[in-house]
Amino acid sequence: CSTSKFAARSMSVPYNTTTTAIFETLEELNDKKARQRMPTIVFLCILIAFGVIGNIVVLVVYGLRYRPSTFRSYILTLAVIDLLSCLIAMPVELVDNLYPLQFFSEEVCKGGRFLGHVFKIGSALIILVMAVGRFRKICRPFSKQISINQAHFLCALAMGLAIFFAWPNAIVQGMRKHYFDGGVIGYDCSVDDDVSKTIYPFIYAIVLFTVYISVFSSLVTLYTLIILRIRSHNNAEQKLKRMKINPRVTKVMIAITVAFIVSYIPDCIMDANYTFNQGNTLPSTPLVLALLPLLARAYFINNVINPLIYLIGETKFRKIVKLSMIWVLRSLQRRDTGDVFAASFSASDTFRTERMATYHKTSSSNKSQPSGNHSGQVRQEISQTNT
Repeated sequence: CSTSKFAARSMSVPYNTTTTAIFETLEELNDKKARQRMPTIVFLCILIAFGVIGNIVVLVVYGLRYRPSTFRSYILTLAVIDLLSCLIAMPVELVDNLYPLQFFSEEVCKGGRFLGHVFKIGSALIILVMAVGRFRKICRPFSKQISINQAHFLCALAMGLAIFFAWPNAIVQGMRKHYFDGGVIGYDCSVDDDVSKTIYPFIYAIVLFTVYISVFSSLVTLYTLIILRIRSHNNAEQKLKRMKINPRVTKVMIAITVAFIVSYIPDCIMDANYTFNQGNTLPSTPLVLALLPLLARAYFINNVINPLIYLIGETKFRKIVKLSMIWVLRSLQRRDTGDVFAASFSASDTFRTERMATYHKTSSSNKSQPSGNHSGQVRQEISQTNT
């Protein structure tokens, strides 16, 4: 009996020692790879922080302070997609870079990559819908325009198409094994081992590449025609105002499109190189290993930069954000001084005060103008704000 116990004990010690050694070695390999990806980790953390705050601000301001319009519908849809990307897709990619050889769940990998591609493709298609609407408004002003209900339908259709193009990702993506010396095995969220040797990843990559190239080409064509149309008329901005088309909205849409294309180009180039060359052909230098994961996720900039574009290009949005910040700072200051009555001064009171000041300023500057012209100017400004 004692001999059997000793034998069992002597067999268990090497097994546990070997298991511990493998686990520690895998941790060391993972930490080494994670340190190489530190620029990507910092990059994603910054994007998540700014993206969540910025897109929530966009949803609140455009949802509560703007009148219904097609432009508002597109902006709100993009903000929802961008916010979900910051809350779901980016954290999954952050975990993938923190644990490049110790990814913990195949379900999280498949689900996160699937939803990430839904948001990625959906954002591209929504921007394309925006471009089509702006093209019809400027280049086909007398044809039937897209209504608000039609804009909602087109946004829903775009998301449906995004799901259709993204669902193969739930099959292609999965756990991929990496083998190292000493029998160490690491797990990465990448192309699933079950399909990595088949033709399906190649076909799916070709399909996605075709979708993005088609969207890029359509956007460049549409906005080239829009810009040429605007430049073909003298005093184009006054002409757009007479047509009740806000030129600032067009500039904002162009800026959104440029940011989208620029942020997506690195990932598309890398995917094309990997697909057509059947693997990564770049040298494995420390600089390349640090930059490749970052460039592959540069498209996330598109989910964060839109609030900054609105802040720069939209006067009304900028004014509301500025007044809101002033109200928050004043409320905090008054609360610190114990002025409870002053702290209850609401944001709507701030907006009303600003509107009254703007009204009196406009009235005083237009005393010499006929009242009919002044009312027409006010109606024109209101229509431009909501175009």
